[in-house]
Amino acid sequence: MKMYADERREHIYTYIKSHKRATVKQLSDYLSVTEATVRSDLRLLESENKLTRTHGGAKVNNNMNSKLNFSYRLSQNHHEKHKISQYALNKIEPQQCILIDASSTTYELAKLISETTMELTVITNGLENAVLLKENPNLTVLVVGGFVSQDSNAITGNIDSQILEMYHIDYFFLSANGFTLENGLTDFSLPEVQLKKQMVQESEKVIALIDQSKFDVSSTLSFAKINDITEVITDKKPNRKWTENMPFKLTVV
Repeated sequence: MKMYADERREHIYTYIKSHKRATVKQLSDYLSVTEATVRSDLRLLESENKLTRTHGGAKVNNNMNSKLNFSYRLSQNHHEKHKISQYALNKIEPQQCILIDASSTTYELAKLISETTMELTVITNGLENAVLLKENPNLTVLVVGGFVSQDSNAITGNIDSQILEMYHIDYFFLSANGFTLENGLTDFSLPEVQLKKQMVQESEKVIALIDQSKFDVSSTLSFAKINDITEVITDKKPNRKWTENMPFKLTVV
C-alpha cells in the first residue's frame, strides 16, 4: 500500500523516538524506500526540530522532547491562553454538548468549565481534562480515544471514538502545534491527528484557540483545513495575508 510522505515521516519520527537513534539504511529497510528518500525526510524533520541528524542517520532531539512535554507546554504563553479561553467560555450555553481536545490551550478552557454552574456534556480526549472536569457535578464527562500518550495529555486511537457519532456536538474547541493558510491546523502525532480529523467531521462548529506563536508554523500532519474552521480566537491580529484570505471568523481578544 502506498504511503504518503507525511505518514512516512511520522513513521520515521516514531521509530527514532522509540529506538533513540537509527541509521539511514535501517530506516530504508524498515519503510521499503530508497536511502535518498530517507535522507530527504530526515532533513525536513530536522528543520522542524524533531530530531538531530548524525553521520549516517539521526537521533532523538532531547530539547524537542522536553518541549513536547505537556507540563512544559502548559507554562508557555499562559496569559494569552487564559485570555483566549475566557472568551471561548462565553460562547457556551447551558445544556450544550461540547468537545475539547488535549491541547495545553484547551486545558485552560477546561479549568474554567470546571468551575461553571451550567449543565453541560463534555467530550474530550484529554486525560488531564477528564480528571479535572469529573469533579463538577453539573458536568457529564465522556472520554474518547484509547491509548495514553507518554509526552502529552492526549488519549489517542480509535477505541470508542464511535461515541462522537452518538452526540450532537455544538462546539469543538481545539488548538494545534501550527497554523498556516496552506495546511490549516497541523500537529506532529499521527494517532492524535487521525482522531482530531474525526472530531472535526462530527462537530457542528469548530473553534480554534490559537495564540500568536502558532500562526505561520506548520507541523508534519494536517487535521483541519481553513474551510473546516468556524472561528479562530487569538490574542493578536495576524498579518494582512490572513485577514485577506480567511474564510472563518477571526476574533482577537
